[in-house]
Amino acid sequence: MTNSEGMGGEPPSAVPATPGSRGMALVVDDESSNRRLLGAMLKREGFAVTEAENGHRALELFEQSPPDIVFMDVMMPGMDGFEATRRIKTLSGMDFVPVIFLTALHDDQSLIRCIEVGGDDSLSKPFSFNILKARIVAMERVRDLHRSIAAKSRQLAQLVEMDRQEQKLAERIFSYAVNDRNVALEQLILLQRPATTFNGDLFLSQYLPDGSLRVLLGDFTGHGLAAAIGALPVSDVFHVMTRKGVGDEAVLDEINRKLYRVLPPDRFMCAFMVTFPVGGGGMIWWNGGMPDGLICQANGVERLASHALPLGILPELSPGDAPRRRSMGVGDRLVLMSDGLIEARDDNDRMFGEAVWPGLIDGWRHGSGLMEALCQALDDHCGDAEQQDDIGAVEIPMMPGLFGLPHAEDMAHQDDSCAFSLILRDDRLAPIPCLSGLLCPLGLMDVLKAHKGPLQTILHELYSNALDHGILQLPSWMKATPEGFSAYYNERERRIAAGISGSIRVDLSYEPGTQVDRVRMTITDSGQGFDVDRPRDALDASVKPWGRGIALVRELCESVTYSHQGTQVEAVYLINRAMSSSPPA
Repeated sequence: MTNSEGMGGEPPSAVPATPGSRGMALVVDDESSNRRLLGAMLKREGFAVTEAENGHRALELFEQSPPDIVFMDVMMPGMDGFEATRRIKTLSGMDFVPVIFLTALHDDQSLIRCIEVGGDDSLSKPFSFNILKARIVAMERVRDLHRSIAAKSRQLAQLVEMDRQEQKLAERIFSYAVNDRNVALEQLILLQRPATTFNGDLFLSQYLPDGSLRVLLGDFTGHGLAAAIGALPVSDVFHVMTRKGVGDEAVLDEINRKLYRVLPPDRFMCAFMVTFPVGGGGMIWWNGGMPDGLICQANGVERLASHALPLGILPELSPGDAPRRRSMGVGDRLVLMSDGLIEARDDNDRMFGEAVWPGLIDGWRHGSGLMEALCQALDDHCGDAEQQDDIGAVEIPMMPGLFGLPHAEDMAHQDDSCAFSLILRDDRLAPIPCLSGLLCPLGLMDVLKAHKGPLQTILHELYSNALDHGILQLPSWMKATPEGFSAYYNERERRIAAGISGSIRVDLSYEPGTQVDRVRMTITDSGQGFDVDRPRDALDASVKPWGRGIALVRELCESVTYSHQGTQVEAVYLINRAMSSSPPA
């Protein structure tokens, strides 16, 4: 193509820009005069220019150093502009390198083909340099926008990958914290398939002190992290209370209360909990909102339907929602599942519970397992369909010795103690801590329910003494007369209002034993203390008639001991297991 045919005259004069300031331009044309003329104009516009006389040479230069924009002739010997552009776009990959066709062809089909092979714009020769400059500016805008989006996409991809790795690490730690205390995993057959990194279906198992086995399968609202976050408090309550031998109803009550406090109103946990007594012969079961549990016995398959609300909806469970009892024999099998299994869909949007589940149950025979066939049927049904919800199931076979611990007596004697500490400072010292705030983190609200009154009295008296005499430095002799009592408490309020400086630490521990349990309460203040080595009689005489609170604490406790120059007092409260239903008289 000659210059007179192609470029439409000399480029208009202008102040030249620095060559290369706008990037690299690749000019592809079989006519050297066209290349020189267009190259000169592009250099004046701030481009560095490379030239290629045909499509093959253009590809070589592109692979050596990809340009920022390409100007492509169509009719060239060897590889024409159409094929060269198609290959350039392939080499560009996700990068956007604009290609502007400069062609003498004017028919519609040629112009359409320019776009089809990947061209981004076209100009018919002869053309105006001003129009070409405008087209270049337009392509640069598109290119820069694409580069900006690509850079942000790469940054987003890095953040997504970082988040995925962090979630994967968090899930490993989370799963370890939730699942590490589970027992009997060699005998129980589990199916757990989370829809995302975090599993909203929860499986827990634990032995009671006598060797009985308790199992819970839970399903939180939704799936992923938002669903799984409630698993930690449920796991803590379940394991602590089960290992201490707390009954099924009390465990469910405490889990329900904790979830009601922790979860937002639109979140709750469906659950199926079952306890197998160590002597065998039956089970205690509770179904709150879960699919039917299935028992396969010699006379067929029986369903254990939901009879209670899920946990965490109401502040208290209904009295009519109590756990139920059911007989089971050797060779029987119990299968529990979440609704994610029943509602798993195939590519035709058919649910597993409707298309496959009935036939699978019909073929289940006494003494044989179901889980292997269930997993295979689930895989065949779902195929490559995207999993919409967490899937969880457990199969529990009844067999001799499955639920009895080899050394159940060791279980009762092992260290099941737990402890909680609370430190209050300065302006937060005035309100006396509530006992529930110390028992709830340990899962002991139901365990010590009958002893809450005496324990609250002990906490109140010891903490008050530490605050009044240790921190506020109020003298006891002020309460020697009725008028003194009034003056004492007026002065107390005045000192609190003026600002408190100091700290009080409350330590509470629960220490179960074989015959008796102990609750150890220690109060430590940052005050000046007193002489703990004074004779007992002299100490009692010095505090009367205002020492009735400590005298009451001594009557309630096994022991009350002062140490650390009087800044620390330890009270040990005794619980006789044979009389644990009521506090000491």
